[in-house]
Amino acid sequence: MKYYQYQSAFNSGVLDTRILGRVDVSQYYNGMITGNNVVCLPQGGVKRRPGLKYVADGVSSEARVIPFVFNVDQTYLLVFRENAIDVYRDDVFKATVTTTYAAADIPNIRFAQSADTMILVDENYAPKLFQRDGSDTSWLFNDLAFVQKPLYDFNDASSPTAVDEIQVITFSSVVTGAPIKLTLEGIDTDEFSYQDNASGAVDMQKALLDLPNTGNSGVSVSRTASNQFTVTFSGASADAWTQMTGRVTNVSGGNISVSTTQNGTSRSEDVWSNTRGWPKTITFHEGRLWFGGSTQKPITIWGSRVNDLFNFDPGKLRDDQSLDVTLDVDQFDEIRAIFSNRDLQVFTSGAEFYVNESPITPSNVAFKRQTGYGSSKIQPKVIDGATIYVQRTGKALREFVFSFAEEAYLSQTTSLLSPSVLNQPVDMAVSVGTSSEDANYVYIVNNDGTMAVFNTLRAQEVAGWTTWDTDGLFLNVCRLVDDIYFVIKRNIDGVDKYYVEKLDSDSVMDSSVNYNSPASATLTGLGHLNGKECRVRADGNVLSNATPSGGSITLSRVAENSAEVGLFFTPTVKTMPVEKDVGVGYDLSSNKRIVKCSAFVQDTTALTINGNIVPFRAFGENVLDNTVQPYTGKKDMYLLGWTKEAQVTLTQEVPAPMTILSLTIEMELA
Repeated sequence: MKYYQYQSAFNSGVLDTRILGRVDVSQYYNGMITGNNVVCLPQGGVKRRPGLKYVADGVSSEARVIPFVFNVDQTYLLVFRENAIDVYRDDVFKATVTTTYAAADIPNIRFAQSADTMILVDENYAPKLFQRDGSDTSWLFNDLAFVQKPLYDFNDASSPTAVDEIQVITFSSVVTGAPIKLTLEGIDTDEFSYQDNASGAVDMQKALLDLPNTGNSGVSVSRTASNQFTVTFSGASADAWTQMTGRVTNVSGGNISVSTTQNGTSRSEDVWSNTRGWPKTITFHEGRLWFGGSTQKPITIWGSRVNDLFNFDPGKLRDDQSLDVTLDVDQFDEIRAIFSNRDLQVFTSGAEFYVNESPITPSNVAFKRQTGYGSSKIQPKVIDGATIYVQRTGKALREFVFSFAEEAYLSQTTSLLSPSVLNQPVDMAVSVGTSSEDANYVYIVNNDGTMAVFNTLRAQEVAGWTTWDTDGLFLNVCRLVDDIYFVIKRNIDGVDKYYVEKLDSDSVMDSSVNYNSPASATLTGLGHLNGKECRVRADGNVLSNATPSGGSITLSRVAENSAEVGLFFTPTVKTMPVEKDVGVGYDLSSNKRIVKCSAFVQDTTALTINGNIVPFRAFGENVLDNTVQPYTGKKDMYLLGWTKEAQVTLTQEVPAPMTILSLTIEMELA
């Protein structure tokens, strides 16, 4: 029996082996069992991934790339390494800035940027300002100068020793029952009735304890003489208070005077310090600078005053003044990220939260728990309107997106059908279209040095994963406007080296160097590949391998118009086992033979199907010494052999363009 199976798309991406029997799901017929060193196209096809252009070396194993974007025309790549930041613009080195970051702490740095100033945080360091000082080569790295830090009473052995503040209030000609208000540092108490007795002292104490600036404890009031009361601020309320004032709030009149008999010292201290640790996470939201979590306050969030970013003075708790909130949780899950998207969002190791208010003020701020998956330490990103984060387990990428039907945020998994592509991720970046691709991609660096790449367009239900590897290990990744950069560990001539490389749509090799109109058989600038056997393309043709020495190679012929030298990687696409309902249902155990595979390709010059090389030019006139022209159309390959799986593997043995749009597979059943 003969039948045909048509695979019109590959954008369901790599599917887990546990999907092999799920011929009832639509993704089965648009997926792959293997999709390595390729990218899914949102239109449905799959293509060889771009190569990696060499940018710089001399970095360390703990090096990290971070974007610095003043505007789309003034962008800089920051390469963090131990005690230094190297600055590049347009892949050209501009400056080295001395820092104090130890190598082991570099992966934990979080950052937020406004114009030409970047704020960097890590719990082991005071927050830093990294600023461009007027030119590409002049930069500043300093401690952030706070106007005022938040205060907190840790009440432990390291806390300052508290000294009571004592103030005496004298009421002159104030009638019993007169309505009274006291004012402590600009904040009024609730109104209470004056009584020249012990009950009056209790009423006064309650009014002072209800103030937001007294700590709600440590205030005692006693009647010490006729019309005179002594107020003692101790413990959590001890402080060098400004002298109180008081007034009668109706026409009955009278005078209220206050004197200080003992100046106090607060037990509270800066919530962030070298002793208590520093903020772990940072973002900007609604004109405030927000910090989330610190060493000794891991579930607290602080917001600055509006448009006064370095001032965390709570003042009178007015709408534009600073605020701090400790998450109301049933377990002590540290804050892993604080993120500004549709709302202010907080990701902890055990749950996800948001604030359902805008604008956020001290009186309305409340973080509502939404889902309970927990986040890894990787900074979330926004793509396609959703906030994406790696789940704490390291085996799922989730979209934190608001559901109007549920009136709540949901954490939907994007990797349910492809969990094997994720292996304890360590870094993540996103791209939202470039000059060569109108597609959204998420790049995730795994702990084992591989990459997982996710193509997503939620509105079109496009969701496909592929995997990448290289001759070395991916260590971290960042997006700089339209470009994606990596730090990569490579073994070159027996020595481990660390390179900065950039995703390059004009390259088909890694750590590559491209030449335009070299008109030479000698290619230089290859010092980073000395002693490493490389692949070579010249004028669109693949030449013999070459090993750079002294930073150069000599070709077997002159490269006239273009050349590329780099490290080879193999793209591989392997289809799901071919299964088709032939009228009596699916028979997964039958022997099958692929008679013919027809691949519809675009701009492709080399392809191998099940180990058979597909020809891309025929004999005839003007064939030899001419470049293989990119081909768009159908290529047929006749195959032999009976199997139960009947899978097709498409790959390349040479570095060349390859795009597969669809497959038609002609089958026979035994």
